[in-house]
Amino acid sequence: MTVIMDAEELTACLRQYGLQALQAAQPLPGGHVGSSVVVPTSQGPLAVKRFGGRFDATRTRLAAEAHQFAAIAGLAPPVRLTLSGQLTTEINDATYMITEYIDPACPPEPTDFPVVLAALHARLEDFRPGSLCTDFLELSDPPALGLERVLRQTQDQACREVIEWRLRILADNELGSQAVAATQRSWIHGDARPDNLLTTARTAGRHLFIDFDQVSRFPRPYEVVRGYVASAGPELPAHLLESTFRSYLSAYHAVMPISAAERALMVDLYITVQAAETRTFTTPEGEIRGMHAFARARHEQLTWIVKHRDLLRGVAEEVRP
Repeated sequence: MTVIMDAEELTACLRQYGLQALQAAQPLPGGHVGSSVVVPTSQGPLAVKRFGGRFDATRTRLAAEAHQFAAIAGLAPPVRLTLSGQLTTEINDATYMITEYIDPACPPEPTDFPVVLAALHARLEDFRPGSLCTDFLELSDPPALGLERVLRQTQDQACREVIEWRLRILADNELGSQAVAATQRSWIHGDARPDNLLTTARTAGRHLFIDFDQVSRFPRPYEVVRGYVASAGPELPAHLLESTFRSYLSAYHAVMPISAAERALMVDLYITVQAAETRTFTTPEGEIRGMHAFARARHEQLTWIVKHRDLLRGVAEEVRP
């Protein structure tokens, strides 16, 4: 569950940057793996992010490096350096990062998101981090391995039913491990969705990504489809699905071309990764707790994408910029 930073920790964190809060901090929405607040300071409002306990120092430095790398290209809010010139600081076994606070003016337009995502992916082509660690996004070999482990460990009937349903999806739609392994891996945001893209009022048409916690080397086509699903949602009427997915992919493809081979596997890759994940289940080994709403949303999205798999695959294979 999200851990909220207390005033003492926040004060100690700001001190590392030579800063002091002028007013009480206000929590920012979101955050399954960390928490963020906005703090008024003499240097303007700043966003302070506290990374969750699941992220060690190496992982948080990687997230900060990716964020700053995007910020240099104008694709993320700039990261503040500590007085010692570091991107992050550690207080009481937690790691913090401070960025410029950007007040979002409105959600991004549907046509904006794929263009900015493509621009970010193009930027990350040149990302060479100094912090190397295990990727946040991983896929078991075979993909069903993690689900089978959780199934053996849980006696909760509701969990077992969902896991068995996921295993059936993998059996019917799984993109095999060999196909995934053969797909080129690139640096991706890891959680690219409209909620993590700020549209600012300060500069017309400026869009900035936040929350690089899950940055990973992973097949880029997965994040392309994931971004679309997060943009459209399972409430989208089926008759609009074909046209919106085509427009979305065409807008992305015009900036960052997707090869025919990648387009042929992208929908099945998304289904495989989403069906195989185990982080929303609770087991004796300590999977994430308190994510019931997130798990329900994931379940709805997966149901929706599997239902329309053939239609989406057809659109992906024929898309043109």
